[in-house]
Amino acid sequence: MAAPLVIELKHISKRFENIQALDAVDFDLRQGEIHALVGENGAGKSTLMRILAGIYTGYEGDYLLNGKPVQLQSPREALSRGIGMIHQELSVMPELSVAENVFLGRQLTTPFGLLDWRKMNRIAQEELAKIGFDHINVRDPLGNYSLGTQQVVEVLRAILSGAQVLIMDEPTTALSPPEVERLMQLINVLRQSNRSIIYISHFLDEVMYVSDRITVLRDGRKVTTLDKKETNMDEVISFILGREINAKLPEATHQTDDHTLLEVRDLTADVFSHVNLKVEQGEVVGLYGAIGAGHFDLARAIFGMYRFDSGTIKVDGKPFPKDFSARYAIKNGLAYATESRRKSLFMEEAIYRNVMMPHLQRLGRVFLPQPSFELEKARPQIALTGVHPSDPLNPVGQLSGGNQQKVAIARWLPFPPKVFMMAEPTRGMDVGAKNEVLTILRNFRNEGYGVLVISSEPETVLTVADRIVVMSHGNVVAELENKNIDKDVLMRLL
Repeated sequence: MAAPLVIELKHISKRFENIQALDAVDFDLRQGEIHALVGENGAGKSTLMRILAGIYTGYEGDYLLNGKPVQLQSPREALSRGIGMIHQELSVMPELSVAENVFLGRQLTTPFGLLDWRKMNRIAQEELAKIGFDHINVRDPLGNYSLGTQQVVEVLRAILSGAQVLIMDEPTTALSPPEVERLMQLINVLRQSNRSIIYISHFLDEVMYVSDRITVLRDGRKVTTLDKKETNMDEVISFILGREINAKLPEATHQTDDHTLLEVRDLTADVFSHVNLKVEQGEVVGLYGAIGAGHFDLARAIFGMYRFDSGTIKVDGKPFPKDFSARYAIKNGLAYATESRRKSLFMEEAIYRNVMMPHLQRLGRVFLPQPSFELEKARPQIALTGVHPSDPLNPVGQLSGGNQQKVAIARWLPFPPKVFMMAEPTRGMDVGAKNEVLTILRNFRNEGYGVLVISSEPETVLTVADRIVVMSHGNVVAELENKNIDKDVLMRLL
């Protein structure tokens, strides 16, 4: 006999201006069940869960909690009704103690109105012991412990707040393999206590390991719900993609004898380990992985923006010093456009100012800006990348996402690099803008630059890369020539 339904979402639709994020989606959750929610980026997973957790309102459809219709207005109300969400970005306070984090926002007091730290410490220690984490000293600052332990503390906080339903959004993205295994054990402990869990992840091996049922979303619609015992990973991937998959993996590539512009050897940090990577002259290399695989942090480390513990980086044969800066990287032939346009560009500033900003010190113009000089230098780069409208005086914030991305590329061209690194170059763009940006990267390759494209979107690396390096959980798991590779091949490696 099936367990009773805790949650029923019926014909849920949600629209954001011109975007139909969800279209008549059905989803339900049983008591003591782990129900996985999977789909590509933009499939609607996060939107659906934010409705369930009271973050989004103004949707169409019915929301039933324990058989009764509800309309949650806030996450606080959702938690008061037993629904907690563990976000990908943790909300812990590392400088506070473990116990303080467990009771954050709901501290216990003595009859005299004072904080009862003795009781909170005791309860936190006892509750952690119940779920197998009795080695933790609850009086220590939480920041002394790993991200995996911090996540456990956040889960415990939700449980002690009364949550019977936990939504886990990409819970293992920053965890090491041993931490992932401990989280899986915790999830099973929670299931045995009749708590229900919705598990969202791009790591399908975890989904197949931990879930009871799997619901697939695609383009804002529900595709199917599968019983884990009656399906396999190939079938799940085929539903995610909307077609049958090619299960044959291509053979690993061999290193070429071309001139190496970027060489990374045994680079190791807290979120990636012993990474080896090369980019040859006139080559586009795709660095692909699911969110949290470590590839974005690797790119930041190569550019001097993320501390690494060991390993070497060479550009055009020149070794970089151990503690180099982004400024050093720029001077020695690297350029890096980050995955966040809004964080890397100055939205209120004119296009030409954004293009010239990284080079003002090199030009000696930091304290004596000369708009006419900067305009003269910026115009050719704006034209080369096809920014539209092309008026260099226009504020970047008034451009479309695709044209903002072109500005993010153009800003590195006044002093061309040897290796151009670009993270998520086509995220959020329409087809036309994507083609324009990827054409620019191809042209870089044809002109003899090295190009490293970092992305969690398989279509991007498959379209533009000559060679694809795949990372999963901080390790390089495959290096493939981009010949006759389908999207499912990459997804099987995550």
